[in-house]
Amino acid sequence: MKAMIISDLHYDKRVYDGIDQSKAWNWLLGIVEYHKPELLISLGDWGEAINEDELYELLKKVRVWSIYGNHENLEVLKNVYNVLTENREPILMRDGEIREFAGLRFGAINGIIALRRKERKGIPRKRPEEFIEYGKRLSGKVDVLLLHESPWIEEYKGVIARDERTSAVAIAIHEARPKLVFCGHLHLSPYIVYKFEYGTLYIRIDSSQKHRCYAVFYPNSRKLEVWKDFNVTYETEKF
Repeated sequence: MKAMIISDLHYDKRVYDGIDQSKAWNWLLGIVEYHKPELLISLGDWGEAINEDELYELLKKVRVWSIYGNHENLEVLKNVYNVLTENREPILMRDGEIREFAGLRFGAINGIIALRRKERKGIPRKRPEEFIEYGKRLSGKVDVLLLHESPWIEEYKGVIARDERTSAVAIAIHEARPKLVFCGHLHLSPYIVYKFEYGTLYIRIDSSQKHRCYAVFYPNSRKLEVWKDFNVTYETEKF
């Protein structure tokens, strides 16, 4: 069994910072066809060009789970369901929801943290205490935690602030204590792999056209890989 994890696809019909974001969808179809995973997980920020017709073409190829980030066509994500499963499983996971794949339990916390706004462009945001509360609800119940937000870690020193928001993400992860936590949101580098002192392995990936990275992992063997396009850039035998 094989799962693929993407984040921040940013599929949009525009050129941003010299990068053609409209190429993101065909890139995604290409890596799905190459790896043929049983499950594709998105950590959010599909982009605003995402639409039901193209999503259903993808869903004919692979089962999809997703959380939302802060750049979405959220109504589309809410309306779409898996066609390769018997129970019309929604692709969008709810906050605190737990799903199982290949014997592992996956928990979800959607969106980003904001101190003032409750939403932007129809996409909800969370207060720090809300984010932490979902981490507590998942405590001891999940093997893998799916987030869009990223915590502050030492590698980000001097680049992003260690503030109430990033600290809340770190606390939520500590409360949940998963074996793995996958995050996105930051575009500082193609990916980061970091192990917390309490044993949780943190993986942040950027699947935008800027970096084109994603993770592939094998639940049965506990093997984890990070890929850029069609090349492995990082791998570990066990997580």
